[in-house]
Amino acid sequence: MTKYGKIAIVSIVLLFLIPLSYQGRKKYFRDKRAHYAIGITTGTYAASRASTNIYFNFISRNKKIECEDIYDHSSGAKRKNGRYFVRFDSLHPSNAVLLQDFPVPDSIKIAPPNGWKEIPVKRKDN
Repeated sequence: MTKYGKIAIVSIVLLFLIPLSYQGRKKYFRDKRAHYAIGITTGTYAASRASTNIYFNFISRNKKIECEDIYDHSSGAKRKNGRYFVRFDSLHPSNAVLLQDFPVPDSIKIAPPNGWKEIPVKRKDN
């Protein structure tokens, strides 16, 4: 194999590994420094034929954080004005995921300014 062939193979491998390691790092810190808040869904967008994103926002440190996540069609999550728990990195709140299968009960109106360290209710099994 030529020098250029080896460089091409290494480049292709890196093109796949770098994004995967970035997403893995985000997930690691989001889980390690997890806090929870109430997310409000604001809409969806068909990113491609195979993927739809769901937009949501939540409050952390008295700031409105706007995020998006991959929409889970099987969750039945409301596309607009749904209230779901959000797991976020307490140091970088924009690193967040919407827990689409975990709606916030009506009895909970607001979250603390820095969120909860644990979700304040037990998940109901269907």
